[in-house]
Amino acid sequence: MANDKIVLLTLPSDQGDILKDYIQWHLDLGVDLIIAQDCGSSDNTHEILDLFSNQGYLQWSLLPDRNLLRYKPTDSLARIAIDQYGADWIIMTDVDEFLCPKGGNLRPILQRAAEDGITAISVPCFNMTGRAVEPGKSATETLTLRVDRPIMGTQDQRLSGDIAAPYIFMECPPKTIVRASAFVEYGPGFHYVLTNQGRTEQLPDLYLLHYQIRGFDKFETKISNAAVFFEENNHLETWWGWHWRRWIRLNREDRLREDYDSQFVPEERARELIREGICTVDETIVNWTKNRNRDTQ
Repeated sequence: MANDKIVLLTLPSDQGDILKDYIQWHLDLGVDLIIAQDCGSSDNTHEILDLFSNQGYLQWSLLPDRNLLRYKPTDSLARIAIDQYGADWIIMTDVDEFLCPKGGNLRPILQRAAEDGITAISVPCFNMTGRAVEPGKSATETLTLRVDRPIMGTQDQRLSGDIAAPYIFMECPPKTIVRASAFVEYGPGFHYVLTNQGRTEQLPDLYLLHYQIRGFDKFETKISNAAVFFEENNHLETWWGWHWRRWIRLNREDRLREDYDSQFVPEERARELIREGICTVDETIVNWTKNRNRDTQ
């Protein structure tokens, strides 16, 4: 089990601003291979994928169909990881989510989980905020405020879009790590996974940092892409992707910029949030970014 193959799955979509950090971070953690299926990016995403593919660390292809009735990318990628690349553990996250093992070593945590009969790990996800990301800067070298006590919104609030706080302070669903031999299928948004053996646990040594709101131009592109997705998947229930549906409505009402600005906090408010226990300073990714930039100079 010490030599188990760890495969990371992801679905990039115009996220070139953070994709390189995402890939390099997870390779540094000990991920053996990344399998990506691009959702039609028009930025520099393909160039970054090619860079790591040429080095042998990544395999990627284009999403063949956006309609989830005809094609389920999460399960398809999982089958590729198992059948073609011999995965023992499968991690499925978005490009803006960084897996953080406490102590910085992923493989021993997964080894202990396998020895304990754990076949699925539910990994809590924490939104990251702070001062607004300045032009020319990246979220991974800027945002250090981790939202530890998010607001648990109601179903009515999600459906209406009338939420009690900026979205960045709302609960972020977990993601999963699954033992390949037990994998059956992913649930909606791959927030949970169905297995045929073992048990699902949340481990204290693993969490995710979520850099969803990074720059207004990136945010606008994401909302435009989401609008196209929902047009092609109008069969989905209204709760599915409620936050994206909300932002699509705000964009149509010319209120997107106002909502974007509300996702960040000035320094004085950040100090208040820390004192109140709502947020914690987490410099895990920022410090890694600084060290990597220094090493490459």
